[in-house]
Amino acid sequence: MTVNTVPFFVCFAISVLIYYAVPKRFRWMVLLGVSLLFYHLMGVDNFIYVIITTVTLVVSTGRMQRIDDRLSRELKETDGLTREEKKQRKARAKTLKRRWLVLGVLFVNLGILLVLKYGDFFIFNFNRIFQLLGLNTVNQLGFMAPLGMSYYTLQSIGYALEVYKGKVKAERNPFKVLLFVTYYPQMTQGPIGRYPDLAPQLFRGHEFSYHNLSYGCQRILWGLFKKVIIADRMKPLVTTIFDGYADASGFTLFMGCVYMALQIYADFSGYTDIVLGMSQIYGIRMSENFERPYFANSLSEFWRRWHMSLSSWFRDYVFYPVSISHAASKLGKWGKKVFGSYMGKMFPVLLALATVWFCTGFWHDASWRYIFWGLGNGGIIALSFILQPQFDKMKNAVHIRDDAWWWRGFTILRTFFIVAILKVFPGAASTQQSLGIIRQMLFHFQPAFSMDTLFPGMETYELLYIAFGLLVLFCVSLLQIKMPVRDRLAKLPFVVRWCVYFLLLAFILGLGAFDSDMVGGFEYAQF
Repeated sequence: MTVNTVPFFVCFAISVLIYYAVPKRFRWMVLLGVSLLFYHLMGVDNFIYVIITTVTLVVSTGRMQRIDDRLSRELKETDGLTREEKKQRKARAKTLKRRWLVLGVLFVNLGILLVLKYGDFFIFNFNRIFQLLGLNTVNQLGFMAPLGMSYYTLQSIGYALEVYKGKVKAERNPFKVLLFVTYYPQMTQGPIGRYPDLAPQLFRGHEFSYHNLSYGCQRILWGLFKKVIIADRMKPLVTTIFDGYADASGFTLFMGCVYMALQIYADFSGYTDIVLGMSQIYGIRMSENFERPYFANSLSEFWRRWHMSLSSWFRDYVFYPVSISHAASKLGKWGKKVFGSYMGKMFPVLLALATVWFCTGFWHDASWRYIFWGLGNGGIIALSFILQPQFDKMKNAVHIRDDAWWWRGFTILRTFFIVAILKVFPGAASTQQSLGIIRQMLFHFQPAFSMDTLFPGMETYELLYIAFGLLVLFCVSLLQIKMPVRDRLAKLPFVVRWCVYFLLLAFILGLGAFDSDMVGGFEYAQF
């Protein structure tokens, strides 16, 4: 049961009634019970992994907190310590905390994810090496990572790192930690919550608010609009093009990449709208995950606007630590000697970018095509950093202003097409197929504008529905630049406002692509 089905919304409505019916101090327990029920109804029986994650979090963060508390008492109670002695005690405490972090969180939780999600990938590639060397191969593990593990593992690691750094105090109630790990709206696709922002809201009971109910329902309707009118209607078009890549022209395959870029955005941002709306009805404000990414002027800006919770997680917990690490410092000094001062400064950044984008691609899927996709993004961003001074000189030479409307339009389209072309890797079924599609686009482009070339397998009425949905999405995105559309709606007369709501609901029910299970699942749930 996915978060866009009728049974799910019935359960959600019942949970809201129960949530506000019980006393405030017990409301977090309602959220925990609903989250565990949702996890079970999703068809997932691997509670053992969630329990292991929770137990290791409670134990390891609890030990790190005790070490901090003991150090704080010692420094207060012992006035005769020299500065050097205090420094030594702090260093010893940090070493002990690091051991608990590595053993209790990184080794166990990240280790489970690596085995379940990536174990067969490693074995498959090692077997190919063994075959070349004439050695015996190893059997595949056959494991499958439970739904949502990639998300709640990163969220748990982020919490542990915040405790390790002393930015938050460890939660001692294991059931509250379990709620933070399993909070059901974000369980399968995020956003990846930060403990200081999300946890206090989960644990604190909220008063009922008509404003939250109204705004939450609006957000849910908007998410369903993007999902069932745009994403679900575009998915057959994308599937037809990529499945028939061997007989398609390079131009049709290029258009398939463009369609997939639009379809994935409508699907993923639609999910985010739904779960953020649900959370707001509970009184909980989750972090935004999208900020009009297709209005970005560069690929790096695009990734600051797309899947923002994941991008910021890798920025804070991977990019910054790698860029200031001892290895990055040594690389920078070597680069300065060999390539000069500018490249010497760039080398730590490039090392951090390569690490982040390898991890980002690998996080999405245990396959080489996603690794290539990640490194492709990282490579383009790195190249733009390196060549930025030359680009600036060229723009100044021909008097191009960054705020010129035509230049902003060009950079937005350029960024969109870069993002779209890179969809050749996630769109293909295998690395070999993605390379075949690239060859087709490079050597057999053959532009043509017939219906069979542009929209294979699609009926005219379906294209009209999709065009309508995309037009509405584009107009709303433009309006959002100045003021949130929900705030604009709030200023309308009551009757007009509710006419808009019912009209949106009518479009969803009348034009949406529904099947026997109400609607299909979401694309990013597979990650």
